[in-house]
Amino acid sequence: MKIAKTFFLVLFITLINVSSVLAGPNPPAPTARAAAGPPPPPDSPIDQNLIILLVVAVFFGMYTIYKYNLIKKASI
Repeated sequence: MKIAKTFFLVLFITLINVSSVLAGPNPPAPTARAAAGPPPPPDSPIDQNLIILLVVAVFFGMYTIYKYNLIKKASI
């Protein structure tokens, strides 16, 4: 019975999502300005402050491993 409930729940959610996507309005026709293409992106490099992000990620990983080992030792 649990499988049937799960199946009908998934089917219902899928049908709700599909109906909301299909009910969307048609996009407007492109204008002359839009046909020329989008404007170029601003000059902002993605790799700005990547070193800081890497250092924070390493420290967070070390903290997570340390906390996991403390919990593991306490449970034994």
